[in-house]
Amino acid sequence: MKVTLSILFVLATLTACNNKPSLSAAANKKLQTLLDNKEYFKLETQIKLYHDRLGDEKKLYYASYIDNVFNRNIDCINDVDSLLKNFPNQLPDSVKANMRRLQSDSYFKTYQYAKAAQTDSSTLKLYSKVLPKDYTEDLKKQILLRGALKNVSPQQTIIKNNTSIPWSRNKLGLIEIPVKCSTTIYNAVFDTRANISAITKTYAKKLGLHMLNVSFDESSGETGFKFKTSEGIADSLYIGSILVKNVVFEVMPDSVLYFTAFKFQLNMIIGYPVIEQFGEVHIYKDGKMTIPLIPAKSDLHNFALDGLDPIIALKKGNDTLDFQFDTGASSSLFYVSYLNKYKTEVIESGKKKILGFYGAGGSQKKEAYVLPKINLTLGNKTVTVSDVDVLQQKIIPNEKFYGNIGQDFIKNFNEIIYNFKYMYINGN
Repeated sequence: MKVTLSILFVLATLTACNNKPSLSAAANKKLQTLLDNKEYFKLETQIKLYHDRLGDEKKLYYASYIDNVFNRNIDCINDVDSLLKNFPNQLPDSVKANMRRLQSDSYFKTYQYAKAAQTDSSTLKLYSKVLPKDYTEDLKKQILLRGALKNVSPQQTIIKNNTSIPWSRNKLGLIEIPVKCSTTIYNAVFDTRANISAITKTYAKKLGLHMLNVSFDESSGETGFKFKTSEGIADSLYIGSILVKNVVFEVMPDSVLYFTAFKFQLNMIIGYPVIEQFGEVHIYKDGKMTIPLIPAKSDLHNFALDGLDPIIALKKGNDTLDFQFDTGASSSLFYVSYLNKYKTEVIESGKKKILGFYGAGGSQKKEAYVLPKINLTLGNKTVTVSDVDVLQQKIIPNEKFYGNIGQDFIKNFNEIIYNFKYMYINGN
């Protein structure tokens, strides 16, 4: 009798588990809206909350995005493979195209250039009819860029021990670190938001880069100016005692990296693909940078990647806001989404001004409000940033984040920690 009751209890439990209510239309819409607005941290929280009520298709769909933005690229690649293999008839072509593009991004982040180019090419071939024009143009550029790299060996970073590197600020207020090529040491900007490392044509020759037979159009940040660039490969570079092999550089005309307003020439930028392989970076206010041999775990989880753009979640009062995070920007800049969210506050306390953008290649002017101060919290520390510019117009049509955080925020900390393995940024 006891055995029978036990079996009945187990069967009842299993039935209850299998009959859990599916996600409502409103909940599904909420998740998709969070994804569309690139609110990745809130999306991850909601996915965990609804996990048992999501079908296998939706689990893989959202896991693909979550794994990609939180730097779990091999998982993302496998998620997309499983989704396309197991649910080919349930997915519209537009979703399949987005999944392939996401997978291509993860291939590129893991330096699998040939697979990234092949994935992009098949996406364009299979789904060109459902792709928006700007999406198609961007895809064509990626095929050109990644196709040129298909025979390039993956970037490799060799860290043998804890490493210390000195840094200084240049005329623009940006962090520069020494980079050794052969027997010569050069200064390079340390820029987390540079999607790829960059160098002038003059310095590409000095470093003996292997130039690739490719040329493509590029644009310059907020200024929007377009120019022609190419690609080159540095066989090896030393940053402190760290050896980095097969470094990809975007090679630009010298004039593009000349800042007329400051009469200053940048020559080299070390970007995200190099910095990410460090695993963890500590930047101290006293001019020292350290890279530990083993990245440390933390309960903090406030760092994501939108493509190759670093995203940080900061608190403003009780709100959590997602910003782009840019060590290559001397000051922070808040976008229209911030103005829309805090319109009354901004209009009442801000002063109107015409804001000049002095970027690589030229300058532009845009209308903005200037806030006298704003308090933002990173980890357990709240700091005040003064004279923050809030734009009244979008920089790009599909702008989603609340702004771009620069050095005026970072300088309030004696130490900033970037962890690319466990995806957090902290400050002391």
